[in-house]
Amino acid sequence: MKQKDIFLESEGNAWLERNREKLGQSDPVSDVIEQWNLMPMKVLEVGCSNGWRLAKLRDKYGCVVMGIDPSLRACIEAAELKVPVVQTTASMMTFAPEAFDLIIYGFCLYLTDPQDWFRIAAEADSVLKENGRIIIHDFAASRHWHCVTRVYEHNPAIISYHFDFSWLWRVHPQYHCRADMQKPVGDDEMVTIIQKKRIAALQGGS
Repeated sequence: MKQKDIFLESEGNAWLERNREKLGQSDPVSDVIEQWNLMPMKVLEVGCSNGWRLAKLRDKYGCVVMGIDPSLRACIEAAELKVPVVQTTASMMTFAPEAFDLIIYGFCLYLTDPQDWFRIAAEADSVLKENGRIIIHDFAASRHWHCVTRVYEHNPAIISYHFDFSWLWRVHPQYHCRADMQKPVGDDEMVTIIQKKRIAALQGGS
């Protein structure tokens, strides 16, 4: 069974129950949005839990928000915050092309299936507007191309992958990330901003 199916079936709800009291205690993603003076208009958060961050961004910036999460319980609770959340995963988006100017991956990519990584990048690219941004909050990798695997402590059937996931997009010349767009969070976490820009044509080229 793929890891996304385990999360859709049970682990998504289990994660919510384990972490309910910690939700919102710290929010480095919102801190980075404020620091960079980003003014999002349409935001998608992948792995949004019960929508607590999306509700916060909506109230602060007046933006339209949408979330996806594998936990059905999280989707139901998000409705109480008037945050629309769809029960699905990062590799199975069904939104219109270029629907969002900001996509947030809220500490979830490390639990995705490696077989889905290219599809995850492609799905995000499809729904992200030109000049839009992706923000990834996840474990920090010791080296860009080095991936550390560990058994997920809460479920031995799941593997966690510690990798700089921003490289799924940064290998494409349409995506840009300067050194100052990666912010360490503690000893082993990182928030990364990536921007999507059109590839400029060479002057005089054909």
